[in-house]
Amino acid sequence: MKALSSLLASGVLLSCLLPAVPVDAQLRRPGFIIVEREDRSESQLVQEDGAIYLEGMVTQPVKVRIAKEAPAYATLTADRWMGNVLANQNGVLLAVSERAYRVRAKAKQGQIAGWISKAAVTGLPPGFEAALTSLHERFLAVRELIDNHQVALGMTVDEVAASIGPPDKRSSTVTKDGRTDTMEYISYERVPQTVTTYNSFGAPVPATQYVEVESGRVTIDFENNVAVSIKETEGIDLAPNGIYPVVPRPVLLF
Repeated sequence: MKALSSLLASGVLLSCLLPAVPVDAQLRRPGFIIVEREDRSESQLVQEDGAIYLEGMVTQPVKVRIAKEAPAYATLTADRWMGNVLANQNGVLLAVSERAYRVRAKAKQGQIAGWISKAAVTGLPPGFEAALTSLHERFLAVRELIDNHQVALGMTVDEVAASIGPPDKRSSTVTKDGRTDTMEYISYERVPQTVTTYNSFGAPVPATQYVEVESGRVTIDFENNVAVSIKETEGIDLAPNGIYPVVPRPVLLF
């Protein structure tokens, strides 16, 4: 926890944000919009077991320093040598395992992406891997909530919107202490009503028309982009078993 706290000062924000995707507005009434997300399993980077990949979790590249020349391999089992990354250059960290780092850096034959020894990499702050592990756990938890169109305390504004779509109403206030946001989601149902119309002969006849009536509302309050309270009325259930879970706040890696 001390290591995590020390990383909050500045740097790269890790989050569970998803890319902007189209929304089916026809589902908005009488229910919530369902956000159609891209298939994350189609990443061009083949992910190996036992490693944490930064793709999809970081908002900007995590830069490292390649301190000395090192052989790079295509897999964690070192079954295919790709070349030697050159010393004294900047690279981009792609993944972390117990034994090695996957980086993108220059080799004699050009830029490559492969696994190299941790001893060849510098530039990461103390506690980096512990913070990354904690954040990866958060990433998986939030992704499951989004896949199930649920919300939780600790989610960001963008994560909530990725899960249940843009709000019907939104208000924001900025003060010297930070920013507060309120997002309201409203569901509707169609209620039949009998009205009197007139036929071509001028005679009154009954007819049925439908009006939209609010059936439920969820209000989510955010402080500095993080959900701190969720209030709902009957007719809406965005929480498993009626209890809203809590996820850790997003962490600044460095």
